[in-house]
Amino acid sequence: MTFRNQLTLTFAGLTTVILVVIISVIYLVAEQFTRRQYFQRLMDRGIVAAQMYLEQDEFSAQRLQKTRRKFFQSLSEERFAIYDHNRQLHVASDSAGLAVPPKVFEQIKTKGETEFWQQGQQGVGLWYEDNEGDFYVIVIAQDITGAGKLQNLREVLIISVLLGCLVMVAAGHFFARRVLQPIVAIVQEVNKIRASNLHLRVKERPARDEIGELVHTFNQMLERLDTSFYMQKSFIANASHELRNPLTAISGELEVTLMQDRTPADYKASLQTLQKETDRLEKLTTDLILLAQTGFDEQEIRKERVRVDEVLLEVKVELTYSLPQNQIQVDLSTLPPDADRLTVLGSRSLLQIAFKNVLENASKFSDHQPVQVSLSWRGTLLTVTVQDQGIGIPEAEIDRVKEPFYRAKNARDRMGTGIGLTMVEKVLRLHGGEVKVSSTLGKGTTVILLLPSM
Repeated sequence: MTFRNQLTLTFAGLTTVILVVIISVIYLVAEQFTRRQYFQRLMDRGIVAAQMYLEQDEFSAQRLQKTRRKFFQSLSEERFAIYDHNRQLHVASDSAGLAVPPKVFEQIKTKGETEFWQQGQQGVGLWYEDNEGDFYVIVIAQDITGAGKLQNLREVLIISVLLGCLVMVAAGHFFARRVLQPIVAIVQEVNKIRASNLHLRVKERPARDEIGELVHTFNQMLERLDTSFYMQKSFIANASHELRNPLTAISGELEVTLMQDRTPADYKASLQTLQKETDRLEKLTTDLILLAQTGFDEQEIRKERVRVDEVLLEVKVELTYSLPQNQIQVDLSTLPPDADRLTVLGSRSLLQIAFKNVLENASKFSDHQPVQVSLSWRGTLLTVTVQDQGIGIPEAEIDRVKEPFYRAKNARDRMGTGIGLTMVEKVLRLHGGEVKVSSTLGKGTTVILLLPSM
């Protein structure tokens, strides 16, 4: 079942239920009013009957004549009976009287009057005091006219409900069609968008309603997809280019070497060149694998409690072997007394990758001059600051250094892949943090890593 039909049926169903409830209330009120009115007429008939048979000697001829006219205007299937206070029949429309339950007499004696039902007929009883004594007056009749009117009312109301249902279904279909018209238009626009034209956007509505919010959210998703596709294409192109460079160098070196016989010194130099390019290729491949690992969703990362100061010291020890000439200095003098301020919830191995890349770059691009590393905290944020005294980054290129494979102009003659800061930023994002870079050309670069502590 389509959503339009569901909306139509829901609208028609709800309005029909409301209509049935209203009509039922109308019928019940009409039925109650009709019965109440007939009980009152029976009560009037009881008083007329009592006056006719008990007050004749007290009425004038004119009043008696008027009472007789009222008495002979009987109701449908009317029967009456008058009993004395001992419940002995005094007078009745039938010689046998009426089969009245004892509880009716008790209610009349207690309340002065009562109303009851007997075999589908309405009845009333009243206590009548006369100079000849006290009497029970009981009248029973059937409201055929009222029943007929109620039957007609039922038929009219049932027909009204059926017609109302048809009208509600038609109105619901029109309403659903009108409500879903913007969504249909959105679907038609979305169907035109393909991988080849992700730059297209759904036309936004001027009204900031739920559908407008949906369109805005969908356009934001398209923006992210477009950016993702662009980054993917750029990544593949850059990765292919970066992989081809060392392979081309290796192939060219081998081709030149094999063109003629060489001296042992030439072969050694050629092998050293091949080793350098192979190391470069290995480094690039390793970085690409690490970059792929940092592309996981946050839910896929196995997290644990990690002391940031411990990870920094571990990375420093590791770099002591891989970069013996480094002068990385970790300042732990401002450590907080609460260890939780130094603890983050995350992946130890990914944090090691991030810290190693930042410290390695700081040492490499400062020609192994001193690199200052400090820890601080503010509120719930733990800050790792890495400051070097290297070549710096041109101001116009600072915003691009986090892009994959991008390398500043003054750093392109140095060994590297241009992936490091991209990995660092992804790792920090997986941990709910961020990376900030500031630099002064010729004086050095400062990288600030912000992480939410526990």
